[in-house]
Amino acid sequence: MCAALVQHRIAHVFTTEGVSLRCEGVKVEQASKLQGLAHDDGDALRAALSKVKGSALAVNPDHQAKGVEGRLAKLEHVYGLRGALLSPRLALYVPAHEVQLTERERHALAYVTRALFRGAREPNVASFPASLRRVERVEVMVMLSQKGDPRLWRSARGTSIARALLTATRVAKDRWREREQAMGGPLAQRLQELDVEVSLLSEDGTLLDAQRVFVDRAITKQHGVGFDHRTSWHYVLPADVARNPKGAFGALSQQVESQGLALTVLQSPDTRVYRFLNFPLGQSKAPLGATASPDSR
Repeated sequence: MCAALVQHRIAHVFTTEGVSLRCEGVKVEQASKLQGLAHDDGDALRAALSKVKGSALAVNPDHQAKGVEGRLAKLEHVYGLRGALLSPRLALYVPAHEVQLTERERHALAYVTRALFRGAREPNVASFPASLRRVERVEVMVMLSQKGDPRLWRSARGTSIARALLTATRVAKDRWREREQAMGGPLAQRLQELDVEVSLLSEDGTLLDAQRVFVDRAITKQHGVGFDHRTSWHYVLPADVARNPKGAFGALSQQVESQGLALTVLQSPDTRVYRFLNFPLGQSKAPLGATASPDSR
């Protein structure tokens, strides 16, 4: 845990009842004075944590509490906070930057994405609004669906929403082209029948324990689950996790095995298991209706 705190640049930890933490170079302080902790007010707690640079809140997942502390102890997502490190004995949360876009920006984002799928020239990143050019590590997913049935989706990581969006769209177009016959023809011809959706896949905690019991507990109904292995990453969307009869660990296991890997890879130092949230950013509905076709990833 201490090495992970250094990696996350956390130098000040506020601890709740039942948490014991000692790490060299990390200041530990009781969290009882933090505003919003005992109430259901994630924004107030985020503001209190943000006043101290490099701070985080540590809660005991086995501790019964009220308000925000109780929800965090249950490993739930609380608006204004982001999971950093999650284990059976300690869960660490940091202030989160929540993306806030205007309706106009959301509409423009979906419009640009549809135009790119149609074959339009990629715009310069500088032409995007400041809210989409903000420098931060993000993952953006683009999805093409038909009457609610996902047909194809791809995501990309980048240093801003704008950059990640352009990459994700490019990768999705290439994937459609590879499977053009199975997808029913060229994307430009099918696009009138497809909804275009843009989402932010926001990480909400690295799982320090990848055993079944903890994975099933940490991946709530709001979360998807993924894993990084060496230079690649793979994930299962929240809706697909919820539909899996074997639970979150079953969904994670199937994803691992689909990549030709053994489940023992989850215990490898080259692997990181994490959970994430899917935040919709924009949607462009299909101009025309059509009969649903087989799913393709």
